[in-house]
Formats: sequence, C-alpha cells, structure tokens
Amino acid sequence: EYFWPMLIAGVLTMLTLSRLLQLPIDVILLVMMLFGYLAGNRGFAQISLMGRFPLLPAEFVMLFAGTTLLVHSAFSRNLPVRRETFNLVIFAWIGICSLRLVFDIRAHGFLAIRDFATVYYAVFFFIAQHLANKERHQRWFHGCLIAGATGMLVLYPLVEYFPGFFLNTLTLRGNPVIFFKGDLVGTMLIAGSILIYHRLETRNPAFAVVASLAMTAMALTTNNRASLVAVACAIVLLIIGRRWRFAGIQAVAGVVAVVSILFFAYLTNTSWRQTPLHGVYERVVSIVDVAGERRYSGENTYFKGDNNRFRMVWWKAVVDETIAGNPWFGLGFGSDLSSRFVTEYYPEQGDEFDTRSPHNVMLSVFGRAGLAGLLPLLLISIIIARRIISAARTRDPALGTWCAAWIILVSACFGVVLEGPMGAVIFWSTLGLAAAESKNDTIHDVISSDEPESLPNSGPSASV
Repeated sequence: EYFWPMLIAGVLTMLTLSRLLQLPIDVILLVMMLFGYLAGNRGFAQISLMGRFPLLPAEFVMLFAGTTLLVHSAFSRNLPVRRETFNLVIFAWIGICSLRLVFDIRAHGFLAIRDFATVYYAVFFFIAQHLANKERHQRWFHGCLIAGATGMLVLYPLVEYFPGFFLNTLTLRGNPVIFFKGDLVGTMLIAGSILIYHRLETRNPAFAVVASLAMTAMALTTNNRASLVAVACAIVLLIIGRRWRFAGIQAVAGVVAVVSILFFAYLTNTSWRQTPLHGVYERVVSIVDVAGERRYSGENTYFKGDNNRFRMVWWKAVVDETIAGNPWFGLGFGSDLSSRFVTEYYPEQGDEFDTRSPHNVMLSVFGRAGLAGLLPLLLISIIIARRIISAARTRDPALGTWCAAWIILVSACFGVVLEGPMGAVIFWSTLGLAAAESKNDTIHDVISSDEPESLPNSGPSASV
C-alpha cells in the first residue's frame, strides 16, 4: 500500500511547491496532471494511489480542485458557471446526462459510472476556467501543455525503440509509468503543433515553426488518420477566419518533404512504394474510402479498409438500435452498445469483444443519452468552431488553444478519445483555458454579491 506514504509526501511536496512557486495547490495539481497525461499517456492514467481502490489521477485532482472551486464559489458568492451561452450549454449537457444516469445506475452499477466518465470529465472545463482566471496561471497551463507535447517528441520514439525498459522496468505495481496509446499520440501531437505555433508565432517564430513541423512529422508516423482529418478541419476554419500562415507553412514543408523523398528515391533507384510517402498516401486515400472497398498494400495500412467497414457497421448498428429503443433519451449508461454490432461483424468471437465505445463520441452519447444528450454536444462543437473563426479574425491570443481543443474533439469522432482521461481531461481543461483567456468571452457577465445589480440613471457617474 502506497496510499499513506504518497499522501503525506504529496501534501508536503504541494505545500513546498506552492510556497516556492507562489501558486495555489489546485493549479499545481492540474498542471502536473496535464503534463502526466501527455508525457505518460496510458501508463500515467493507470497510476493509483490506493492498491485496492482505483483512486486515479484525474478523479483525485477533480475531487480536490472541484471541492476548492465549490468552497471558493460559496465564500465569494459567485457561481462557477458563467452566465454565457458556452458555459450554460456545457452545464446543461452534464445535467441532462446526470438525470439519465440516475435511472441507469441501479440497473448497470459500476458500468454505468464507467460510461458516464465521458460526461463527468467535463467538470474539468469549469475547474480550468476558474483556475486560469489570472494571466500568470494561464502561462503555467500553456507551458505545461507545450512541455508535454514537446516531451512526446522524445518519449514516444524511446518507447517504440526500447519497449522492454518502459514495459518491464519503469513500472509501478507492475504497470508501466509511461505507455502510449497509439491513436492518441497522433492527436495530441497535432494539437500541440497548432497550439505551439499560434502561441509563439510572434514571440519566437523560428522555434514555433520548427517545433510545429516536428510535431506534425512525428504525428504522420503514428499511423493515425483521425488527426489528419482534424487538422484539415482546423485549417479550413482558420482560412475562413483569414489566417493562412499555418496552412501555408505546413503546405510548403509538405511539398519540400515530398520532393526530397522522391529525389532521394530516384538517386537510390528505390520505388516510391517503399518510401514513407506510400504509407501516407494510402492513409489519406483510405479516409475517403468510406465503404472500405479499396485494397491497401502497405505494412501499416493493409487493414485500413477493414477499419472503415468496422466503424460503418458499428455506427449503423448503434443508430438503428437507439432509434428502435429510445431515440430521445438513449439506451442508458452501462448498456451494451456493441451487442448488435458483434452479432453482425464478429458472430464467432462475441465473447472476446470487450470494447464499449463505437469509436465516435457523438454516437456514444446518442446511444447512451439519446437526442437529449447529443444536441447539447453538437451545440458545443458549433460554438467551438465559431470561436475559432472569431479568434482568427480578431487576433485573439486564445486562437491556438481553441484550435487544439477542436482537433481533439474532431479526432474523438473517429476513435476512443473522450471516453478516457488521456484525451478527455486534456480536452476539457484546454477548453476551459481557452474560455478563460479568450477576449471574446463575456467574463463580466458573472454577478457578484458585493456589486450592485443596478446603478442609478442620474448624475455624472451614470453618464460616464
């Protein structure tokens, strides 16, 4: 049992860091947690303070920081939810899904709570938004996200080349401390690429360009297609907002890379099918091959057609089953969204299939909470897209943060991203940071009890 030693050491460490850094403990905890999920990924997510009870990093920080947020709100007489559309929609989404959970927890028990994690991780939006209310705190959060994404450039190749050390030596209770979930690596690297570029393009443009291109190049080696779709969607929004530079730099770098690889292949008399370009080409082509009818010959792409069929069959099964069962409020948290899909796709291996998410967060929410849960989530997506366009046009400093959150959300429509803490905690925290630092947010809509609700319409001060 490590609980009491870690608790005592953790308390002393937090008090010391808080004194040295002049930061609140909940800010330090959130910063450390975000860095841990980026640099440690699935390995960090499995760390538990207690051996018998799974007190995981996300749940521990949410419990501590959420409690301090409620206490602070009570003493300051301010609601943690701002009186503006974005906050209210997220709060309503949590409330609607919570009501659905009340009817499911008795029937499904722990499975219902496990599925509900997709929703309760949204609490980190309000926590991050509150903690990032000071510019100094915002710098710490940005530094943490940039450091974590940059750390992946080093750690991910090391894990790939030296798996024995990370899987067997660098462990805690037999679980690796650093272990990456492949599809999340590409998503987080692309999100880090667009964040670091727009964050540092004016202060340190050379480093911003080099780091951004390095993260994009590394993301292309992860065999993840969702991140390619996500960055394309983000670039479209940036272009609509009349911000071309990021897209231009990525395009020019891509052309230079393609020409260089082809020229080297020509000099060495190597077929282009044996170069990395062939794998990238097949991944891009497979994105539009919705039915999975093409054949792919690459070592890392031969199964892409089957992956597309896998998703389409499962997505259709979830939609059909939900519409037939309960389209308004869904089948419930804890329900098996894979039962019909397994019958159709894996008729002989149903007992061995244990994945609970249909690799699309929108369909996961629709299947579990119906249209009542899906519509607020769609509205959240629309608001984020509009914020990106608005931030691009007004040179809002939060542009990169909005784009990073958007990339994670789009990737979640093609994989298991927001159903676990490795993606969900980073997404909602990044979203809260963007809402806190964005100059387009109606920050002053929060009514404090120590301010008068109305001012007299007479006298010089009224006219001022």
